[in-house]
Amino acid sequence: MSRADDLLTNLQRAVGDKPFVLLAGAGDLVTEKLRELPEVVTAWQAENRDFPLRAAGALVGSAFRANLKLGELYDDVTRRGEEVMTKMRGETVYAEEDEPFVHEPYMPEPLHPHMAGSRGPAAKKTAKKAAAKKTAAKKTAAKKTAAKKTAAKKAGSS
Repeated sequence: MSRADDLLTNLQRAVGDKPFVLLAGAGDLVTEKLRELPEVVTAWQAENRDFPLRAAGALVGSAFRANLKLGELYDDVTRRGEEVMTKMRGETVYAEEDEPFVHEPYMPEPLHPHMAGSRGPAAKKTAKKAAAKKTAAKKTAAKKTAAKKTAAKKAGSS
């Protein structure tokens, strides 16, 4: 026998079958947990069915709060700037009461105004521009027709 074989034989005598027993037990535990997995996944899905909706609500709420904080910061910096400009002009600065939020927070237009139920200001402006273009096109066509008739009368009378 070689030295490696002697080492393995001595190791097996010292340890015995414990590594094999441990491996068999671990395999059995993994098999048991894998059999329970479909039930666990189904229960998790049932509990978290509304998760995307909750996540979206939390995201919108966070964005709104950040928007308000940004508006407050804008107001504060603007007030400071006005005070600095007033001091530079040599005028006296009057301490104003802390006005709560002078500016409205920025609220973006809906991406799809037709889906929002009512048409937004951007859609109304676009509709007005389109109507104005149609009216201008009709006036231009009428002027061209009148000019042709006048030219035809002048040509026919000469």
